[in-house]
Amino acid sequence: MTNLTDGIIVHREPATLKKPAAAAVRRLYGEQVLTDTIVEKITYLSDGLRINGYLARPSHPGTYPVLIWNRGGSGDKGALDDLTAYLILAPTALWGFVVLGTQYRGNKGSEGEEDWGGEDINDALNLIEVARNIPEADPDLIAIEGASRGGMTTYIALTRYDNFKCAIVHAGITDVARLCEQKEDFRKYLNRLFKNLCTEDKKEKLKERSAVSFADRLPRNVPLLIMHGLKDRVVPVEQSQMLAERLEKLNIPHKLILLEEGTHVALKDGTYREIDRYRREWLEKHLKKE
Repeated sequence: MTNLTDGIIVHREPATLKKPAAAAVRRLYGEQVLTDTIVEKITYLSDGLRINGYLARPSHPGTYPVLIWNRGGSGDKGALDDLTAYLILAPTALWGFVVLGTQYRGNKGSEGEEDWGGEDINDALNLIEVARNIPEADPDLIAIEGASRGGMTTYIALTRYDNFKCAIVHAGITDVARLCEQKEDFRKYLNRLFKNLCTEDKKEKLKERSAVSFADRLPRNVPLLIMHGLKDRVVPVEQSQMLAERLEKLNIPHKLILLEEGTHVALKDGTYREIDRYRREWLEKHLKKE
């Protein structure tokens, strides 16, 4: 049962940038990102927990389509801060979107415990309810996006809510068990996370988080854009390729784009401009008002 308080915003305050951070935003995206968007820290309720996140929107009055953006990483690694909110969320807001991002439970002062693809999926989905409480947001025009761990979040969320107009995943994890075999640090992290489970139960947890295992439950009415860098050494490109093969056989609408110079962090390797062209085209194509 949905908690009646889900989506209520209990705190919001402006995100602030020091001069060096503002200069970095200006260098990468231009002055307009600073002058024509509003970025705020928010705390909202999800399953009765106080969850921290961010909101970015155009500064001009209006009602705008919504994008839920799911961060990667775990704990503080990959978490949003004021600078990354301006670098990741605000440029999309500048195109004419309300962008909402969660830190997930147990992270960055949020209540609860992180469970990496378990109940914290609700923290992403409850941003739909947050959007209903924002006058500038049009919750009937909503998309979802995620990178890395946030890609996993996005795939799982798509099996629970099929009214998104479209979805985007960049360098998403689709086969958790396979990634565990390849990455020792990742395997150790999940072993700590699921330390109280027997081997069979642990295998089931990994399967529940792997889109290659539940691809047949992904909605056929939500077009999916998948992007992945060929030089990604954190989440190998095969993770997206394997899922794309499954989607092709299942006749689920999708588009796979492989980035020749792409690593795992687009802002560092410079492919963010190329990625943004594909993202903007996808969002504007599928989030048009009828």
